[in-house]
Amino acid sequence: MTFFTPDNIRAAVGGVFRTRPGVSSISGGVSIDTRTLKPGQVFAAFKGEHVDGHAYLHEARAAGSTVALVEREGEISSSLPEDMTLIEVESTRTALGQLARAYRKTFTSTRVIAVTGSNGKTTTVRLIDHVLGSSMRGSASVKSFNNDIGLPLTLLAAQPNEKYVVCELGMSSPGEVAYLSQIASPDIAVITSIGRAHIEFFEDESGIAQEKASILRGLSQDGLGVITADAPLLDEFIPPDVSLIRFGSGEHADVRVVEADSHGTGVRFETNGGQRYEIGLLGAHNAHNAAAAIAVARRMGMPEADIAMALASAKGPEMRLDRQTIGGITIINDAYNANPESVIAAIGTLDAAARSASRRVLVLGEMLELGHDAPAMHEEVGRAIAESIERGKGPDFIVLVGDLARSAARHAEDKLGKECVVMEPKTGDGRSIAERLAPGDAVLLKGSRSVGLERVVHAVRKMTHETTPKGAATVKD
Repeated sequence: MTFFTPDNIRAAVGGVFRTRPGVSSISGGVSIDTRTLKPGQVFAAFKGEHVDGHAYLHEARAAGSTVALVEREGEISSSLPEDMTLIEVESTRTALGQLARAYRKTFTSTRVIAVTGSNGKTTTVRLIDHVLGSSMRGSASVKSFNNDIGLPLTLLAAQPNEKYVVCELGMSSPGEVAYLSQIASPDIAVITSIGRAHIEFFEDESGIAQEKASILRGLSQDGLGVITADAPLLDEFIPPDVSLIRFGSGEHADVRVVEADSHGTGVRFETNGGQRYEIGLLGAHNAHNAAAAIAVARRMGMPEADIAMALASAKGPEMRLDRQTIGGITIINDAYNANPESVIAAIGTLDAAARSASRRVLVLGEMLELGHDAPAMHEEVGRAIAESIERGKGPDFIVLVGDLARSAARHAEDKLGKECVVMEPKTGDGRSIAERLAPGDAVLLKGSRSVGLERVVHAVRKMTHETTPKGAATVKD
């Protein structure tokens, strides 16, 4: 018997029927957007900043939805769609979580895998899904569906015959991970890393560790925590009697990366059991993300040879060290987000991926949501850049984008000279940065999402169709 009936939905969300024309045909799943809604899905009407879903009930019915969640205070037209059941709730956002939690309780053979962490969440979700999906049926969160809307949508889209569903749990405020974990009730909970992303919402890094560790409090009976061995701060906040597998480079790691070689197209690495792996993702840190996926796959019963074979064909998510060549310019687009730890890791990736380039260029956008210590953290990144230059592994030319990024300039200028460290406004369209590039350059784009450094990619693509990009006047010998 299907979970998705009007009576089950109403009971799960504690709502009341506003209209109930009869038996509705529901295939399952929920949509909040009539443009992507599939026939048989429930439509949840959200009131957003610019669009109110309550005004689109007729469009939802025309797209094939016969049941909708609406808010009691929602502005609904007096002309209601025919043959559409409307269930009233106080908040569709809260109701979405309630519905997902109730649906999750019906899973019998589907294992829920939830992933959180300061860095590497989406990449690890994609790796786990790719590895497991090579031998079993399952699904995973799309894009970065990791909040109290995206997580429920991921769970509600899972099919009864799937063996797994991989969810991403993000955070922007205290208590969010615990709330999401209670909805997901994961069989396997993964913590990729502890860093300073979103630290403006917490007192210190210990607060972030506590928040991430709260995912373990939602574990199902006999659930497993797969956690980084490289974050000692976590130990204080691990609930008692939780089964754990640790991964990383730490000496207590059960899946320990003992050797990793980052090269121009990916990473080769070995674990403490003598197993060898290769992944087509840039950056040595991705060996650790892969180690988390290995631990999950082993728990799911996959043979070692199948895990290694699947990892060898894995690809990274969009805008996470996404490498492409346009007009002779190699662009490594890692502009989805940034914090001090991820920026420092990315600098090493530029060296490994650009050893044959005529010039290594770092385009660094400002890092946001770092609180009052943001200038000091940008200066810390500047010191790391200077150290990489001193070792012969750093960039030859640097473009700093946004006011906060200026704090990273001084140390880099000491090593490269002021003529090789330039500032650009955050509001640009990317063209002025693209004009500084020339064929043979390797360029790393790294910055917080709102900086929009992907505009540089579009500008380079446009310019290479129109004219040859201009090279910067100064190039380090």
